[in-house]
Amino acid sequence: MKRLEIVQIGLGYVGRAVAQIVLEERKRWLEDDGLDVRYRAISDTSGALVGEELLPQAIRLKEDGGSLSELGTESLEDVLRSEPAPDTTRIVVDVAVHGGTFGLDLLGIQNGSYLVLSNKGPLSGSTEEYEQLMRVVPDRLWHEATVGAGMPLISTIGGLIETGDEVLEIQASPSGTLGFVMSAVEGGRSFSEAVKEAVSLHYAEPDPRDDLSGLDVARKAIILARMIGREIEPEEIPYESLVPKALEDAPLDEFMQCLPEADEEFSARLMAVEEHHMLRYLARIPKEGPVTVGLQDTPVESPFGPISGPENVFDIRTRRYSDVTLTIRGPGAGPERTASGVVWDVLDIAKTLKDDGRGD
Repeated sequence: MKRLEIVQIGLGYVGRAVAQIVLEERKRWLEDDGLDVRYRAISDTSGALVGEELLPQAIRLKEDGGSLSELGTESLEDVLRSEPAPDTTRIVVDVAVHGGTFGLDLLGIQNGSYLVLSNKGPLSGSTEEYEQLMRVVPDRLWHEATVGAGMPLISTIGGLIETGDEVLEIQASPSGTLGFVMSAVEGGRSFSEAVKEAVSLHYAEPDPRDDLSGLDVARKAIILARMIGREIEPEEIPYESLVPKALEDAPLDEFMQCLPEADEEFSARLMAVEEHHMLRYLARIPKEGPVTVGLQDTPVESPFGPISGPENVFDIRTRRYSDVTLTIRGPGAGPERTASGVVWDVLDIAKTLKDDGRGD
């Protein structure tokens, strides 16, 4: 039997979806694969809820906007420093919505844990932090869900590089939220209506400015750039924001109420697109030269023209795929899809341990 214990950082949309998958599927994993998966702790910004007896209650509490401190929390740092159960491998699963968890992830790794990320912050910060993390965890880091949600993108790029190919350029529409908004506006809805619908469907963060600002796409671009060998600092990637300047710092309720004021300007931007072109929010990551992030007029016949709903599209040009590029497309938004990528990584760690003879 292989035993895994999870210390999970974050219990937002994605975090709750991860916990639900584990609770629903672990009996089958145990019966079919001899894999025993348990929660050691789950945390939000108030601290860590240790054990899993109250996990279903914690999920309901967070859905209602509560804090884990209402159930009694302990120091997450103390949990990360503690020893795992005997004959058990610990996995730190960082599904926090925002950055600020680098020190926690590093602490877990330094105490022998594996690390699974959907949180982009730890891999898209300063070069100093990135290199510090990579020095410690190159063979204990899984991050499929940081870009492309549950799509097999990171593993595909990693496989190309591992087999000696060279990635020359990646062009991407890597935001399911912005893909949804663009296609909804093209379908006749106003910009504000499309944004509100993206929030209601959980494609966007509760504060959609986290997506509309372009920062999320810029962070994904940094992760991909570093994967293909670029040394790059976050400030080297300018990104175009779709948030009206007057509403950048407004309270969330005021932002949502005033968003229709931006409809006319966005409609004009859409109408200015050339004939047989579409307006898309894209990232271009070349092996050399500037990385760009922002709105672009895109030919209808390009891989990005047919985007519908929350699709992500990644067009990869390598030495081996130079005349015909390698294109990966699929849904790139939604908590369940991102959660499936996270759980996929957890199960892949278990498989790796078994193949290495460390999980018996």
